[in-house]
Amino acid sequence: MKLTRRQLASMLTAASALAQGSSQTPAQPSTPEALLQAARDEVQANAARLASQAVPMNVEPAFEFKA
Repeated sequence: MKLTRRQLASMLTAASALAQGSSQTPAQPSTPEALLQAARDEVQANAARLASQAVPMNVEPAFEFKA
């Protein structure tokens, strides 16, 4: 299956929108420490979801290095 970087980006955007829409939003933490921990947990969950996606080696990056 060949994917362009735009197709991959649109798939990831759609997947994250579905995941956010289907999950129930927990109550907002009341303390700054709880808010920080909730943000860290969300980042770790997103990283795990991204790591589970298989991306072929021939997919172009969304940036290029110029000297």
